[in-house]
Parts: sequence; C-alpha cells; structure tokens
Amino acid sequence: MILNYKTGNLPPNFIYLGIMLLCIGIWRMVVLDWKGILFFVISLLLLFIKSGIIIDTDNRRLKKYIGFFAIKKGEWESIKSIINLQIIKTKETQAMSVLSITRTETNDVYKLFLTLPDRNIELMSGEKDSILNRAEKISSSLHVSLHNKT
Repeated sequence: MILNYKTGNLPPNFIYLGIMLLCIGIWRMVVLDWKGILFFVISLLLLFIKSGIIIDTDNRRLKKYIGFFAIKKGEWESIKSIINLQIIKTKETQAMSVLSITRTETNDVYKLFLTLPDRNIELMSGEKDSILNRAEKISSSLHVSLHNKT
C-alpha cells in the first residue's frame, strides 16, 4: 500500500503573490506582451509547488519529495529496519516584524518521527489531531508501535 501525505506549501504571502502574478500574466498575454508568459510561469511555480512524503508500506521505503503538479522529485530510502514511530511536542517561536514593530509568537507543534537504529527521520509536523490521525494510520500500515511523548 502507498501512503501519500502533503506536508507543505509555500507560505500564504507567496500564494497571494502567485495569484497576483497569474492575473498580471493573463492580462499581459491578452494585450500581446511577451512578459506575460514570464509572469504566468512564475505564478504557476508559486501556486503549485508542494512538498510531501510517500511511504511504500509493502517494500518498506520512504520518499521525501518536492512536487509540481503530478511530478514528484525525490529519492527513495529504505526503512526496513524501522523500530517505531514517535510523536513529540515542541515549542516553536516565530518572529514577525513590519517596519519597526516586532512580535514574537510561541506555538505548540507536534512532530512525527520515524525511528531507525542509527537516526530519526522527521516525517511531518503540525497540529495534534492531524498528526495523531496520520501517525495511527502509518503505524498500523507499517505494523510498528507508536510512542506518544506529548
């Protein structure tokens, strides 16, 4: 069985930039300007680049990819010696500054790790409920135990 999870897109400000460039690109192509094609291509990149993981449970391998539409570029690595899955709760701080105003925000983030004898591989991070649901499905598909350290 193949499990496919999207783990990230570009931040919202890049998505908005992509929408704006898409509109400008279409408008410039309508008025027959060659620069519209450039804006259009850049907007497609900003709107449709994504990252994720593919887990092949039958062959016990993992692929972290960067994708554009249906193209998924990445390397397969073996996870045959998997020990378990772990969920860890961490605190992440994010600083935001606009002009001279600075704000720091601290959030609880849950991370899912795949434990191998020689290293840990971070599969995904996010909110508690979505990570728990995905972790349970992955652990049952791979037939390994799930350690929740939250």
